[in-house]
Amino acid sequence: MPEYQVAPTPAPPRPSKRSRHFQEARAPVVPPPFLPNEVILEQILTRVPAADTIRFRAVCREWRAALTSDHFVRAHQTVVRAAAQPPSPEIVFFAPTAAGSTTTSFYSSRLLLTTSTAQQNGGSSSSARELVTVRDMPADDLVISGTKPCRGLTLLFQPSVSAYHVCNLSTGEHVSLPPCPWARRVIADGPYVLSSTGLGFDRAANEHKVVRLFEDWNKQPHCEVYGLRSGGWWRPCAGDVPPHAPRGLCSRPPVFVDGYLYWHMNTEMNFYGWEARSLATPEPILSLAVDTEQFRWVHPPEERARYAFHLADLDGFLCAVVDTRLTVGQYELWTLTAAAGGGSTTTTTTTATSPWTLRCRISLASVVPRPMGDALRAGFRVLPLGSSSPGGEILLATSRHEVYAYDPESNRARRAFSAHEFVDTLTRESELLLNIAVHEEWATPVCRRPGDDGDDVGKLKMKPGNRTVARQGGRGPTDRRRDDVIAMAVRMFCLHQHRTEVNGGIGWDTGQNLFEDHFRWVETVAPPAAPLERAEIFRTVVAAPAALRNMRKKTLNKP
Repeated sequence: MPEYQVAPTPAPPRPSKRSRHFQEARAPVVPPPFLPNEVILEQILTRVPAADTIRFRAVCREWRAALTSDHFVRAHQTVVRAAAQPPSPEIVFFAPTAAGSTTTSFYSSRLLLTTSTAQQNGGSSSSARELVTVRDMPADDLVISGTKPCRGLTLLFQPSVSAYHVCNLSTGEHVSLPPCPWARRVIADGPYVLSSTGLGFDRAANEHKVVRLFEDWNKQPHCEVYGLRSGGWWRPCAGDVPPHAPRGLCSRPPVFVDGYLYWHMNTEMNFYGWEARSLATPEPILSLAVDTEQFRWVHPPEERARYAFHLADLDGFLCAVVDTRLTVGQYELWTLTAAAGGGSTTTTTTTATSPWTLRCRISLASVVPRPMGDALRAGFRVLPLGSSSPGGEILLATSRHEVYAYDPESNRARRAFSAHEFVDTLTRESELLLNIAVHEEWATPVCRRPGDDGDDVGKLKMKPGNRTVARQGGRGPTDRRRDDVIAMAVRMFCLHQHRTEVNGGIGWDTGQNLFEDHFRWVETVAPPAAPLERAEIFRTVVAAPAALRNMRKKTLNKP
């Protein structure tokens, strides 16, 4: 029989693009999984960096309202703190972008205090990230209020133009406050004014408040308040300002702790003889309740601490830093109990149960190793930033842009951070206060002034940072001039000139001895100055206040 071959079955015709389109159109569409906004906000956006939350506010009005709410800010902060395990502090510092530049950059670097690698590296991270850059704001004309932000916001002050700005360094949001009256200067052409401004938070009103205590050119004390949420203009404080209180401020910002702003002042530095007894304040610490705006006096930890201490926030407690380096070579850290916060309406007398507790006493002569004690002695200002966990070391920031970790149990200190290892545009000593503070990442929005949406935009030329600076070991300050010795001696001499009364001032022989002692003390950590130059400077200081002002400009300002 003949063999037949079965022809292959022809393939079905290939559908055209148009037919495939209709088939896909008729196919059931599977919707994507639905995520409620609560899940997106609570579980996803709380894990986004604070700087990126600003972009998500533009999605819709509902998201904008949710991302600027207090509930989201607290939830975001809770996630940030939980992610930092073990907890390690983050340092923020600012410096010029280049030598002589008027643009200032803010950097942050985390301290690695619990690993062996961090011990080998000195405790600081290997890099610092740039948070924001600000144009037309010189670093030597900038004061950052406080050693840590107030619920994510930081107050910046420009003394030369008497301008205040509130910003969130994590997000770059900022607002420029309305103009305020000029305060009277301590010296006619000097950098310091009889004014002090701080940022606090009113829990009852759920509002940040900027409080400014100052003395005008008619020598009248004033206190003005600006609310970030209510906006408007500066208004008088609800409470009465104690007489002559602003006389001892000298531009140092107050400390905000647990609902109170604390100022350290001593009007006896500006009065002599009967004026010191009649015009001096009853106590050296003045407190203001941010919610009620009422003033109270706070008794110091010890009577001898009236003249030689600064205030700081140490782990949520008011800390008095008693600086007795020139007498016994010690630092003492005293903390005020929470129950005694705010002080009393009347002058407090010394009792057996003092509300102050001695946290630690640092004897610089016995600090191990010896170079660390000399370094703590060299800084003109030393303030605590907080305690590291779990080691319990106390972080001490100096005006030489360094942070030291001190262990009270072993009396050992080590350098945990140095801004000179990341940037080379800083002077040896900070021009005004400190260039270092604690950085905390918050998503707190900055409320703009109602009705002035376009008025304050662009006043502060701030933009987010876009670079990372690597740590370079062994780098030191570029400004190691002999003027550092001169500036330190002038500062120490002026300090004693205010505090020593010899016929209404300071005697020539006594002043010359103090001046020589200060030079010998400073020369232990800095290059010496020539004897002729030393004598010439002393004559200039004592002879003419105008010459003193000119010399201060020459020695304290970067050329």
